[in-house]
Amino acid sequence: MLSRAQTAPQPAPPADTGIRRFEIGGTVADIRTGCIGQPDCWLPSFSVGTGATLNLNRRFAIDTNVNVTTSAGSGETNISGGREVEVLSGLRAEIRARHYGYFVKAQPGFLYWNKVITQVIDPTPTTFSFLYGGRTRFVSDVGGGLEYSPFARIHLRAEIADLVMRLSNTSWYNNLQPTAGVYLGLGKPIAWTPPAYNAKSAHPFFGAANLVLITGSVLAMTADGITTQRFLAQGMREGDPIARPLVKYGWSGQITIEGLETGGEILCMYGLHRIGHHWIERAIPVGAAIAHGVFAYGNTKAHGPPPSTLP
Repeated sequence: MLSRAQTAPQPAPPADTGIRRFEIGGTVADIRTGCIGQPDCWLPSFSVGTGATLNLNRRFAIDTNVNVTTSAGSGETNISGGREVEVLSGLRAEIRARHYGYFVKAQPGFLYWNKVITQVIDPTPTTFSFLYGGRTRFVSDVGGGLEYSPFARIHLRAEIADLVMRLSNTSWYNNLQPTAGVYLGLGKPIAWTPPAYNAKSAHPFFGAANLVLITGSVLAMTADGITTQRFLAQGMREGDPIARPLVKYGWSGQITIEGLETGGEILCMYGLHRIGHHWIERAIPVGAAIAHGVFAYGNTKAHGPPPSTLP
């Protein structure tokens, strides 16, 4: 009698969910310092660089970025001049799905100018010259963004952060810094199970709670917009560098920026809804409403120049 051995079917290997221990990549950033955003600014801002990531687990990572401006400034002061180098390293926290994720990060570091005025030499009462050198200042970068992974090892990352620079013991300067990068995952994959969306176990996205929260944030944006247009009419300048290019055109620009912000808010909320982070989903419109409420209150306290000085 013939006997035949049978081999049990082997389970399929788990799918690569995309998180590797290490990531390296290239970045571009707009390093906003000094007069950036003002007419005839002589400082460079566009930079290219590299980034490296050590993923501790699926939620936390250590990010390091080095950015160098592609050109040097056309002038020098005792604060800035020449070419700019930015080095940042810190912690990133992220919530993920299989192909996308949202993150916040905080990175201390330093910013280096390679040609600033270090000394003024007066050989005669009517002539003088300058000595030049490098200058390093402490900076910190706090912000957040979105990551999209079209393939398991490829990660596209975009973020906006507030770059704070120390000028002296009592003086600090800050401005928004947008950054984008492409990263390649290396090393062993980190095991995790991506969340699966189950419509029956999740609350409706356009349910009563979300509609009330979104409406509240839109009302706060509207209050901020009304007070913004009032103080712009008094001759003052919008402080937000993202909104500034649009709100200066009046209500058409104001409505445009508020529409873009509302659309982005809903998109982020829906992504968080799909991966089951419902408390963060609802925290976004609450945070937006509080922020715009504070901005609107601040706008009501702002005062323009005396009427005789208005253009």
